[in-house]
Amino acid sequence: MLQFSSPHLLYLLAAAPVIYLFFLIAHRRRVSAISEMGEPSTLNRFSSRGVEGRLLKEGFFASAALFFFFLALAGPRAGTRLEPVVITGSDVYIAIDLSQSMRAEDVRPNRLQRAKIDALELVSSLQGDRAGLILFAGDGFVQCPLTTDYRALAGILSSIDTQNAVAGGTDLSAPLRVALRSLKPEEDKYAVILLMTDGENMGGDMRPVIRDIRNRGIKIFSIGYGSGEGAPIPIYNDSGARTGYKKDKGKVVITRLEEAFLKELSETTGGYYFKSGKKRGEIQSFLSTLETLKKRELEKKKYTVHEERFQVPLAVGILFLLLYLFTAFREGYRP
Repeated sequence: MLQFSSPHLLYLLAAAPVIYLFFLIAHRRRVSAISEMGEPSTLNRFSSRGVEGRLLKEGFFASAALFFFFLALAGPRAGTRLEPVVITGSDVYIAIDLSQSMRAEDVRPNRLQRAKIDALELVSSLQGDRAGLILFAGDGFVQCPLTTDYRALAGILSSIDTQNAVAGGTDLSAPLRVALRSLKPEEDKYAVILLMTDGENMGGDMRPVIRDIRNRGIKIFSIGYGSGEGAPIPIYNDSGARTGYKKDKGKVVITRLEEAFLKELSETTGGYYFKSGKKRGEIQSFLSTLETLKKRELEKKKYTVHEERFQVPLAVGILFLLLYLFTAFREGYRP
């Protein structure tokens, strides 16, 4: 059964008879002008090509060429075949920092909200990759295991807050240990951990867990939230109203982005560091890098694909175009 990929373009076929009509009108005007000079059959004796010309032929060839070109443009299809498709993907554990310093507002609306916005953009852009969610502060836990149910993961992301933290402080080794326990060793080479944090670490020596990450071939990528100048940490009451800023020994605590630490952490494991900026290009940069990594074969499917048949009308259109050019050339240059 004949089908078209762009059936709305079939309306353009109406242009072909319109073009032919113009040639027909031009032919009639030419015949009328010649008739004023004498009988065409008599005048033809003095011309090897005929005084009436070849406008009707040219018009037919030109309009036919246009007709078949538009027909090819509409994308005719006939017949189907089964096309095997291999679906591949990576495992991405998104680790979001829920420590109190993520409330700082040197990134708008604040560090945590910006991380949530970026995470939601990431989840909505994934295609085939499995994604999971780890939340951490002084400790870490899996909030959502690896899944391709992006809608469910987005719903969980939308609801998180610093209230979800199970312990105070910030231990950047916590989400890494959680990820190591959650990932299967045979899947390590396809695994990526994306740390979304300001980089402040109060958890002590991270060298043992980083060594384990490297030995298993897992890459750590990080997105830093905050600024080098830093910002105070707001304090809110139960009704959500700001009551002041966090203090230590009477002085307002200033939290700063630890870029150097996050860069070293990522590069040590073969990953990259991205800084969250005003242009919000960090997620697209991460996605571009993710596409270059080795991916696991998730499943094989067979899809029904329509056989394209645009070549036939395209070839016929080219033939009529050549006939038109040949006829026009003879009309214009032969005596």
